[in-house]
Amino acid sequence: MKKIIPIIIVSILVLSGLGAAAITTNVSIKSAMIMKNEASSILFSSQPTQLEKDGFVELEMNGATTQLQEPNKPVLPIYVKTYQIPFGSTNIQVTCNPRDIGTMTLTKEVIPARIAPLSELSENMAYVKDPSVYGSAAFYPDSWSSYDLGAGRNENDQEVTFVKVVCYPVRYSPLSNQVDYAGGFEISVKYTAPITSPKTLDTSYDMVVIAPSDFQSSLQPLIDFKNSKGMATTFKSMEDILIEYTGADQPEQVKYFIKYAYDTWGIKYVMLVGGLKSHINAVDKDTKSAGWKAWWVPVRYVTIPYEDDEGCLDDLYYGCLYNATGGFDSWDSSGDGIFACWGWLGAKRDYIDMYPEVYVSRLPCTTVNEVNVVVQKILTYESTGPAAKPWYKTFIGIGGKTFNYYQGKPDGEYLCDLAYNYTKNVVPDLNLVRVYSTNRDIGGLVPTPQDITKAISQGAGFVDFEGHGAAYAWNTIWFDGDYPTDWCGGVNVYYFPLINNQDKLPVVVVGGCHNALYNITLIAAWKDKAHNQYFCAVPSPVCFSWGLVVKPRGGAIASTGCTGYGLGGATPVTKSGELESNFFWEIGNNSVTNLAKAHSQAISKYLSENPIAQVDAFVITNWALLGDASLRFGGYSS
Repeated sequence: MKKIIPIIIVSILVLSGLGAAAITTNVSIKSAMIMKNEASSILFSSQPTQLEKDGFVELEMNGATTQLQEPNKPVLPIYVKTYQIPFGSTNIQVTCNPRDIGTMTLTKEVIPARIAPLSELSENMAYVKDPSVYGSAAFYPDSWSSYDLGAGRNENDQEVTFVKVVCYPVRYSPLSNQVDYAGGFEISVKYTAPITSPKTLDTSYDMVVIAPSDFQSSLQPLIDFKNSKGMATTFKSMEDILIEYTGADQPEQVKYFIKYAYDTWGIKYVMLVGGLKSHINAVDKDTKSAGWKAWWVPVRYVTIPYEDDEGCLDDLYYGCLYNATGGFDSWDSSGDGIFACWGWLGAKRDYIDMYPEVYVSRLPCTTVNEVNVVVQKILTYESTGPAAKPWYKTFIGIGGKTFNYYQGKPDGEYLCDLAYNYTKNVVPDLNLVRVYSTNRDIGGLVPTPQDITKAISQGAGFVDFEGHGAAYAWNTIWFDGDYPTDWCGGVNVYYFPLINNQDKLPVVVVGGCHNALYNITLIAAWKDKAHNQYFCAVPSPVCFSWGLVVKPRGGAIASTGCTGYGLGGATPVTKSGELESNFFWEIGNNSVTNLAKAHSQAISKYLSENPIAQVDAFVITNWALLGDASLRFGGYSS
């Protein structure tokens, strides 16, 4: 059924907070060597606590920041701290020593993590235990700490090196039925700072628009408008890039140009304008890792397989320019021509840096007419500010029970409420319109085609869909229902003509599987009888997320969505759901005002707060952004 019926994302809210962790930081400098040391003391106020659940125990540690969650392996509390040091630092040395180690005997086995497309999860689904862990007396994890390095633009728009230290305060020996735990950690990060000043990002241009020359005249009014608002913008044609820059393939040629623009112009945003050249039929891949012959602007496919997804479309590739050593981040560290490979049998793993230096989006337009449509929508939206848009103060949440209940709410509705509460921090009089499954018996809007199109037609600043998806559709389950029988109805691209919001255009976040799979065409989807390549039970000329943006007279001003499976677990704010929540957190808590910065910083936040396993790399790289990279939320006031 999962190959025909839409699937989802859900996720996890960390079970413990930062309150018990005491952190002190000291910096000592030897000016002659420019040697620096940053030290932190992490203290936990008590030993782990055991909570019984489904025949297992869950372990909590007061002071942990999140949980270690790898599929079918024990869920354990962890503490993650990320340092930002000057870009170009060398001789980086990290030590993390546990203190006050104790031992505790468990009453039951530690609960394993269930991470999967939510269509494969159910409330009564049996837990699966990884035998390599649960059949061993060895401690998991095998050390008290780990660390990794990355490079990218931080929240203050500075190029930095990220040093992420992961402390494992609880280590579990399954066959011995015990855990060792630490009362704290002493962390030290030593490094040699660069002699030269930190990389400056003073700009001669803020944004570059990359598109075929056929689209330039249609894009020029938008470029002129951006320049008039102080968003210094320039155009670069695909034809010129292919002449002027070399690379392993066309996506790498584009990436080398973006690197040049970043190094010489200090660009912050990149907008790729161009998708497939046909909505009817196309061969979207030319190699395992790329497509260009059928594309106006080439695409990168990562090779991080999960279930049917052998490799997802990914534009984050274009934004990640440098690695922690200061070298070009090719995403092919193995040099075998297979890009962003992690977990593909018979191929070497690539070590990729997913922290972006530039904020990238795509408008996958097929025709000049589509370019004209989206340009006019952006010009209209940005020409006035929030004060001239009373509808901007509306937030529409659309959800039901994706998988389970969380804190007394269906998990999809919980995520919508969380996103609304974040956004309300910057729009204090924001009004929440609930299109919720729990409205069914008490009155109000519910997630059916009629009510979803009715709600969006009234206009909104933001819309958040949280549920199941397919390339052409979104849906969810009733609050008292079961997957896969009790669908609310949802909405799909063939209902979009009923959305009549005119110029009252929202930014739409879509939580679900494959909603932003913008390589679909009618005939290719029709030929995909197993529905495991284009994930369309009903052929469609456009995917759900892009269909909202490219729709004339209404729809969305921008959208996000997954180009692969949306993944989740037993609680909502993890994996794909965490990325979507981070997007709204960046807007409401970090005061981010521009679209692609909110998207990219949501990724950086995820990277900085979690250990990254293959499943995390999968959800990060398949999270797409379709819209104007530099779009100012609510538009310009003057």
